Amino acid sequence: MGDPDGPADEVPARDYAGNCRRLAALGEHGLLTPEVQPCESPDELFWFRWITGHQVCFVVWRLIAQLVEDLDRGRRPADEVLPQISHYVDGYSAMLLYTGSCPPGLYNDLIRPSMRLRHRAFSGAWAPDYWPIRDLFRRGRLPGIADTDAGELLDAMTLLHLVHDGVAARLVTNGRSLLREAAVRGPGHRLSGLIYDSYFTTLRAPVPRHEVVAQLLRRLVAIAQDVAANGLYAADDADERPTELQKPEVVKCENSLVDILLSVAQHACDLPSQPPPTLRTSLAEE
Repeated sequence: MGDPDGPADEVPARDYAGNCRRLAALGEHGLLTPEVQPCESPDELFWFRWITGHQVCFVVWRLIAQLVEDLDRGRRPADEVLPQISHYVDGYSAMLLYTGSCPPGLYNDLIRPSMRLRHRAFSGAWAPDYWPIRDLFRRGRLPGIADTDAGELLDAMTLLHLVHDGVAARLVTNGRSLLREAAVRGPGHRLSGLIYDSYFTTLRAPVPRHEVVAQLLRRLVAIAQDVAANGLYAADDADERPTELQKPEVVKCENSLVDILLSVAQHACDLPSQPPPTLRTSLAEE
């Protein structure tokens, strides 16, 4: 993964718009052709979601960090930045639901042990892109911004905390993270970031912003195709949802997941919102 703050370059606006139209069509009509078959292997499906969904989060976090920096340095006004951050936070909530959609048994048999094999104290707090915005997620607000001016952001942060707590309650059955269970200290900041990136198959290099956005769009389209083909939860997943995940705002986020992805894509591409495209016979033509 590259750096969304890297040097400017020619922006492939036509490709951006095409991917956004594709996302809009998937949200409006689902799969119009059998371009993606339902996955028959739960292990493969939910491993893909775990890795790909986290990679999307890394880019979304960087985009949020850039907006926060623009706000802090006075490069952009609050009334322009806050709505964009709110949409990205909603995108993060959607990715928590997506990556956390695996059955609890599969998480505890496959995903959790895979993280522990990398390090007994493996933690999401090791993510290099999380550190610049950790205060925003912990406090739920931006310093110097009045609550009356940040209503949309406060709503997005409330949803995020509900989703985070609900997914944790659903998957971490004993309520203890690897970090809390570990009898060892975690590695230093730089090494922990390398371990985290290695686990999520992420490489870093100074590349133009549009290349990072292109990586983001490819993943968003793949996620939308996956959800259209396989649904968000496994058909045989009968586990009762925690109270947090039964809240109306969380259920709305689940049902609007692809629309949220489209909003993230449009803001990352700096494209205006567009009405759903006319129904076509094949998306393969895009």
